[in-house]
Amino acid sequence: MKTSKTIERKLSAPPGAYIFYVLSLAALAFLKSAQWAYGWIAELYPLGADFVPFISGVLIVCAAAGLLRLILQRLGKGQGLFGRVLHLAVELISVAAFFYTVILLFGLDAGFSAGNMSRGLQAVSAKLPLLGFAAALPLPLLFCDSKKKVFRALTAAAVICALILIPMAIGSTADGTLRADSLPQIAWQSANQAEGAVVAFESLKQGESPDACHLLSDDSKCWTPQSPGRLPAEGCADTNNSYVEITLAEVSSFNTAVIEETGNEVQYFRLQAYVDGRWITVYQSEKIQTMRLCSFDTVTTDRVRLSIDKFRSADKPAKIRSLRLYDEPLRRADDFEATVYQRLDGDVPSEILAGGEEAARNYAKFYDVYTTVIVFAAVGWDEQGNLRFGDGGEETFAREISALKKLIAMRSDHSHEVKLIITGLADGTGGDHGGVNQFMSGNWEKVADEIIALVEKYDFDGVDIDWEYPQTGNDWRLFDRFIEKIDKGMNQGDREKIISAALSAGNLGLSQETFDRLDQIQFMAYDGNDEDGYQSSLQQAQEGLAAFARNGADISKINIGIAAYGRPENGTPYWAVWRSLKQANYWDCKYYHIEDGDQIYDGTFCSPALAGDKTAYALFSGCGGVMVFRIGCDKTMDDPNSVACGIQNAMNRYIEKG
Repeated sequence: MKTSKTIERKLSAPPGAYIFYVLSLAALAFLKSAQWAYGWIAELYPLGADFVPFISGVLIVCAAAGLLRLILQRLGKGQGLFGRVLHLAVELISVAAFFYTVILLFGLDAGFSAGNMSRGLQAVSAKLPLLGFAAALPLPLLFCDSKKKVFRALTAAAVICALILIPMAIGSTADGTLRADSLPQIAWQSANQAEGAVVAFESLKQGESPDACHLLSDDSKCWTPQSPGRLPAEGCADTNNSYVEITLAEVSSFNTAVIEETGNEVQYFRLQAYVDGRWITVYQSEKIQTMRLCSFDTVTTDRVRLSIDKFRSADKPAKIRSLRLYDEPLRRADDFEATVYQRLDGDVPSEILAGGEEAARNYAKFYDVYTTVIVFAAVGWDEQGNLRFGDGGEETFAREISALKKLIAMRSDHSHEVKLIITGLADGTGGDHGGVNQFMSGNWEKVADEIIALVEKYDFDGVDIDWEYPQTGNDWRLFDRFIEKIDKGMNQGDREKIISAALSAGNLGLSQETFDRLDQIQFMAYDGNDEDGYQSSLQQAQEGLAAFARNGADISKINIGIAAYGRPENGTPYWAVWRSLKQANYWDCKYYHIEDGDQIYDGTFCSPALAGDKTAYALFSGCGGVMVFRIGCDKTMDDPNSVACGIQNAMNRYIEKG
């Protein structure tokens, strides 16, 4: 009895109120970050899709109650039995919500995984500064021993809040998304063809004021198209889509559009041009977000239409900040990389060759696009750091490497150089990403020596390191030493071997020296489901590039990742391949009722059009190139809906050959 009263007194004291205030805030931040979990939450809980907003509201009330209790305590205000019971309820909810949201954010319901930990940390990282600020703000109240000091602390807190939050609000959009000027900038070589254009028509809904003119201005105001479900304004036709029609200053040609959105409300849009007496669609896709670059074949017109066809909410308008049109010319880009991962199983090189010359040459069209082929998952290491070649042994490995080289040699353009490198470290051992951290800690020098010998024996052009993922500071120090040893051992005398590393933007603990040693960085710009379940968006790539730059990477070495597979909207561990997707088309990233093994789900891919956009963005922003994971998931290039075709189309539009 005495112990329980002591505990109750401790929990009711100001430090206790403060702790539960912080737990409520943390739970709210974690809940808002674990977007990929929302799908199954909506299915399992009675409130359905309202579960997350409801819990968010509860946590806000709990945080406010904790803060209010702390203030009242420092003012010397007591509380009766009801107040104590209410405080106890807030404490229980805060603790339960904290542990529940930790499990959601880091996927602990499926056990500990370094990959899930990295995803969770990446998702919550943007909210940590604000969380830390909100947690620190009431701290002075813990040390106030008079009402006068309490009022001073509250006044100071209000001033600090205003000084910090107002600039934060100015530097970001109203819903917390990034502004385009905070992303890596594009170096345009042409003028904006929309300069001097005027709005010819804007579809309006009831209560909506004309504002499409802001698309063409430099101010911060937006065009706010409304959901098609709204009734039309008086005198306007009942159009299904919300669109704006623009007349250019003169007949112009363009092959690139940039559309900026404030927020993330647009779920499908089209860009159309009036050509030969009819409207033709030159581009269409699901997402705009902060800054959407659209790459397409050159079109010549003096009339353009931007149509917003699908909204996240029928009640909330989209906010489209600007539309710009460019006619980007061909340019020299001799060092621009198109890198692809390739396994030796699945698409077995010897079996492709055995299928006949026509089939082999058709497959070899991939190597007219790709400049670097990374042989993936062909070798591995046991827990003692011993090199292993898989079930077929080294003899099978050697045969398939020889067959792959023959396939690459069957490309049609022999002036197009293709480099062949080997992934010398992929994930790890023991069936979990944590395995690599365990066996590398005692065997990293041995593994490095075996990689150097393997590259030398099979005359590879270099090595790729796919360590997923170093977790501790010691793991990253080993990573640095490992890369240093490979660099010194592989690049002696006049030898120039490639050192590549597959890295996630949310997990960067390598040193500046290691960044400098790397020749290529394969940026895994996928598997990062946003709030709508899109796992390989352009915005994910843009934000990741900004993170690499902040951490000291030279973005001219970075290849932006493109997934040739899809993921469920809720991020569950299934990977449908683009090659098998019957509904696949050139434009769309989202597909419904995907059949994947014994599962059926809605999921998202990186469409050929989006692959082309990523290629164009990489080129224009000064990146090293793009990377595809992996060739065996893609349709062959006799199908125009191949991801590789999307990359090739963009390269043909902007890169000068020869």
